Amino acid sequence: MPRKPSLLIALILAAGCLCWSGPAAAAEDPLLAGRQALAAGDFDTAYRSFFALFEQNPAHPEVNFQLGRAAFESGRYEEAVMAYERVLMANPEAARAKLELARSYLKLDSNEIARRYFQEVLATNPPEAIWQNVQRFLAAIEAAEKRHFINGLFTVGAGYDDNVRAAPHDFVYIVPLSFDRESDSLLNTNLVLNHVYRPRYSSPWSWKTSLTNYNVFHESVNDMDLNLYGLGTGPSWRRERLLLQGSLNFHHIDLGYDRYLGIMGAGAAATWIASPRWAVSGGLTVQERKYHQDSAKDATNVAVNLGPVFSLGPNRLGLTAGYEKENAELGLHSYDRWRLTLRYDRRLPWELAFFAVARLTETDYEDPHPLFAKTREDESLYLNFGFSRVLWRSADSRRGLSGQLAYARTDTDSSIPIYEYTKNVYDLALTYTF
Repeated sequence: MPRKPSLLIALILAAGCLCWSGPAAAAEDPLLAGRQALAAGDFDTAYRSFFALFEQNPAHPEVNFQLGRAAFESGRYEEAVMAYERVLMANPEAARAKLELARSYLKLDSNEIARRYFQEVLATNPPEAIWQNVQRFLAAIEAAEKRHFINGLFTVGAGYDDNVRAAPHDFVYIVPLSFDRESDSLLNTNLVLNHVYRPRYSSPWSWKTSLTNYNVFHESVNDMDLNLYGLGTGPSWRRERLLLQGSLNFHHIDLGYDRYLGIMGAGAAATWIASPRWAVSGGLTVQERKYHQDSAKDATNVAVNLGPVFSLGPNRLGLTAGYEKENAELGLHSYDRWRLTLRYDRRLPWELAFFAVARLTETDYEDPHPLFAKTREDESLYLNFGFSRVLWRSADSRRGLSGQLAYARTDTDSSIPIYEYTKNVYDLALTYTF
């Protein structure tokens, strides 16, 4: 009986020793300490531990392999390559070292060397999970080596416009001197083709070219049918959070199947991504506009815009302020225009999305109107909202079909009453992206 307390004390002491043996063992075994740091995600500490061991024994395969892992995870890709190469010098058939070496070369943009090592791993008939992982890496290399990228969209829509002769548009701003108000059904189409050339995967430079064809066909009021053809081309530069773009732009517009407007210009745009939740974008365009039916409207147009975009979960809110100045041959057609645009987007369940746009525009013309002996000043409020839904998407998400139902209203007040109008447009559209 007297021995039982001693036995109990011995068991407690033994358990205590076991509890403390892990850290002690780690302290005594630098290799184990490095592994524990790797497992904990403390890659810099792991790197220092394995590098110290490497200095003591530069040819040790396990030390070099673990040093390669720590170097890779801490962003030291060149050192990871050297460590894995030393492993293969000791064991040329080490498939795991080849796999990690290929990943390291991939980080260094040495795609061809990475591809060779990935293929050597496949030749060892690895387990299914590793085989699929290597295939994903090879597919990524193939995609990275692409130099030319083509995408675009095609939209077809049907709608109803209750005031077709009042046609404010970015390029066509028509409010005829007429009290007639005509409504009509319409069909619109829009085709956009984009080509991007990138000299190499790691290059921040690319060159984008876009072709645009936009058409509006009316059922009855055919003299308001519109056909727009556009070409834009220019470089872009992207690094981390900053995107810079420049372009030369050409547009030709037919109205009622007669030449209406030709535009030649240049533009520059910039986007700075401050954080995942907000960004700031701005742009500048300079255009020469030639009105084929009225040379008095020929003008130089300069426009600037700037504004932030905020994202929070499924919500996106953008605010853009813009200024536009058009110097026409005849001062009657010269103007200063200010815009303030607020846009809200929200993702909804079942692939639905909602959007709403409010735009306030003020336009001040330079010279008094000769028919009314006063200067024209317009104030316009544009409201647009609707829903869109993804109807189909390909397995690789590169192609898709979506539908959109939208309503837009424009209310314009003017210092010259004949230029006052309201306009309501209803539109149902399908868009195919590719």
